[in-house]
Amino acid sequence: MPRENKIWFRKDTGWWMVTLVGKKVRLAQGRENKRVAAQKFHELAIVRAESPQSATARVADLIESFLACNRSRLSVETMRNYDWYGQAFAEKSGLVSACDLKPFHVTQFIGGHPAWGLTTQYNARRTLFRIFSWATEEGLLPTNPLRGMKRPKPLPRNRAMSEKEFRALLKGERSIRFKIFLYSLWATGCRPKEARTLQWEHVCEGRWVLPVHKTVHKTGKPRIVYLNASMQKLMTVLRRQSTSKSVFLNCRGKSWSSNSIRMRIEKLRKKLGLANDLCAYLIRHAFGTNAIVNGVDVATVAELLGHTSLEMVSTTYLHLADQKKHLNDAVEKATAIKPGLGKGMPH
Repeated sequence: MPRENKIWFRKDTGWWMVTLVGKKVRLAQGRENKRVAAQKFHELAIVRAESPQSATARVADLIESFLACNRSRLSVETMRNYDWYGQAFAEKSGLVSACDLKPFHVTQFIGGHPAWGLTTQYNARRTLFRIFSWATEEGLLPTNPLRGMKRPKPLPRNRAMSEKEFRALLKGERSIRFKIFLYSLWATGCRPKEARTLQWEHVCEGRWVLPVHKTVHKTGKPRIVYLNASMQKLMTVLRRQSTSKSVFLNCRGKSWSSNSIRMRIEKLRKKLGLANDLCAYLIRHAFGTNAIVNGVDVATVAELLGHTSLEMVSTTYLHLADQKKHLNDAVEKATAIKPGLGKGMPH
């Protein structure tokens, strides 16, 4: 006789869980919410799943169908986002009839996560919109119920990490493995995802050759990340020591996740009193900005950063570089008259 399903508390995440049909399902967060978890488990137990083709299909039914149909087609990284946002939304509004779904349900869902920043909110809206667009394309719904939902893009990161900030991160970080990861971003200008998913089979002499990357659907070509002498030496040392397929590993011997990087930098930022907007991606901006300030032409910078056009470099990095040079020139002019500081003071 099969064992009866029971709810259980997962200490590492703080969620009450239950295993249904071989899958772990989150019920309620917080040890004090056992009663809420039990009620939700009861609701899940008595509600039978509907076929996604049914006129009475619910939001949860379509989300589950989307995940099942696309798991083998999409990358693990992409599916991780769909799984996370899809499951979280299904827990909130999964029993709503798919035909009755409104943008308001998404607004309520996002409103229940006040700690989410603009980027996370945008990703949630975009992910859910895509799921129900797929349902429409597959003929499961006559129209996308989220059609017309506003999906404002977050403001671009319109600055670069300064050398002072970068050095502070390295000095404040204890883990040599994370220091190596940060330095590799600084020395290559690659996207954080390109580094954390890098495998040894993609490391060649003097470069990384990435078959899967952000703009592969536009270029149809692998992304080439060029390495300076210091990075080439680092790759040689790491390869000699590595027993993993992945290049950059955390203290547990696993690849870095986007969340672990974000949380680690956030912890350092608070500890060191650095700017609130500091994140790993600003290191890439620093690379592009410093390249232009040091005389590298725009076309070459675009090639080094893996951009398909010069527009991004011209509108972002060139602007930041010009601003940096302009302000440096301005402060020199402002301090052109230098009075003496008195005896014993530097001149």
